[in-house]
Amino acid sequence: MILQNHLEHGVRVKVGQHFGTVRYVGEVPNTEGEWIGIEWDDPERGKHSGSVNGVQYFQTRSPKAGSMIRSEKLAKFQTLEQAITEKYISTEDTLRLDSEMIRAVQKQLHAPLFEIVGMEKVGGKQSNLQQLVDVSVRYCPVNAAGDLSSFVNLQMLDVSSTLLWNWTVVASIAEQIPTLQELNLSNNRFVDPYEEQISMLAQKFQNIRKIILRSCALGSWSEVVRLARMWPAIEYLSLEQNDIGYVEDEAPYIVALSRLKHLDLQNNSVCDVESVRNLGKLPALEELLLNGNGIREVRFSEDCPHNEKVDLFRQLRTIYLRENPLQDQCSTFNELDKLARLEHVTLDPDPSVSYEETVARIVGSIAGLRMFNRSTISEKLGRDSECDMWKLYANQWAEVRNDAQRLKAFFKSHRMYPRVMERLGSPEQFLPDTRKVTNMIHLQLLNETTAERRDKKVPKRINLHTLQNLIVKLFGLPDSTSSLRLYLLDRKRKVRIPLENHGKSLDFYSVEDNDTIVFE
Repeated sequence: MILQNHLEHGVRVKVGQHFGTVRYVGEVPNTEGEWIGIEWDDPERGKHSGSVNGVQYFQTRSPKAGSMIRSEKLAKFQTLEQAITEKYISTEDTLRLDSEMIRAVQKQLHAPLFEIVGMEKVGGKQSNLQQLVDVSVRYCPVNAAGDLSSFVNLQMLDVSSTLLWNWTVVASIAEQIPTLQELNLSNNRFVDPYEEQISMLAQKFQNIRKIILRSCALGSWSEVVRLARMWPAIEYLSLEQNDIGYVEDEAPYIVALSRLKHLDLQNNSVCDVESVRNLGKLPALEELLLNGNGIREVRFSEDCPHNEKVDLFRQLRTIYLRENPLQDQCSTFNELDKLARLEHVTLDPDPSVSYEETVARIVGSIAGLRMFNRSTISEKLGRDSECDMWKLYANQWAEVRNDAQRLKAFFKSHRMYPRVMERLGSPEQFLPDTRKVTNMIHLQLLNETTAERRDKKVPKRINLHTLQNLIVKLFGLPDSTSSLRLYLLDRKRKVRIPLENHGKSLDFYSVEDNDTIVFE
């Protein structure tokens, strides 16, 4: 345990509710006594960047994150053993105080029937360290392990926002509690272990399955990989809200994280296509959280045929992509369809379309999807969504169907279409009628008396009176139209239908293109 009067570079300290890291211990000219140079976690907590009167004693990341303070202001350190005992163990004195507090409540509420039951039993249970399974000492000034041999059943330990600062102490905690499986180390700042320490410390973390390192100022993926070499059994790793950006394509992380099933990278800067693709090489990964990373595009492979899957994210079942400015959601869905076992996707709906359309697009695009934004996808919704996509892209398919290269490119961009067509058939029925719409029809005009014929193109809505005038001119008849009788020759029924109302138009009598009008 670091003593209050023996501080060193990297030690974590607490003043009031503020946490910081020791960056300097020593004298400052023209002052008396020893000063402690602190870099605060809060970048606005201090007064300078480590420079006092023109002398740079240490360097902070932010210009106002540094302070010089006296050691008397620092919170007293605790061992983990002391912190747990103080928080969880009930003594006779604490039981007496609890009883007095409850009696005071009785008096204040005028509730004499509110009785104190089983206080001795509760105290006895809490005093038994062997029964503790889940412990939290969050915000306690813990910077050392102490004797933890009594915690024989402890499985989950929350030491977030404490004063832990080096991995040797954390390893000592894990070694002393062999039943421990989950460690929450969030909001702490750790000094990197020496290379020669890593293999030695790994032996002490053999039982740890889950580690949470939220807001620990981790600056790179390579730093995470280096730390992961100490955790040979790690399956769940939370790295939310750190400074992780580019994910390198390096073999060591595949080995170090070969058993990792859950990875939380929310609110980092893992935003480029290559970084996301490199994460896909983790062999056991089942759940990936990438919310809030600034991702604009997801692209796994340009060469993957529409009927095959990529050799990335082979075990991935769930991916979270909320709060990312995805430029083309349909393209994203098409890429996600390339993952062999994906079942659950969460992302923000496209604001340019309705939520229902977003659901139809993603459900219709990703084969095997069972949940979207935590809602179960029914078989009916799956079928309906595929049908919607079948109709939506019918015109694009029609434009390229006779060009093999363009059709191949279309299927790569719309992977779902071949399998939907296999189930539903060709979408030709949804294609628009490309025939030209015209108001003109061709008629065959037959003079029944002379058997003379004329072909004439006339408007559909021409009335019979006007048609009679036209016949007179075409056939050179005497100018006496009132004596003409017109008939429509019905070829199907082989009958003549009299056209008697000369004020009606041809379409009133359902006259069609290439019909024959007989007159006498």
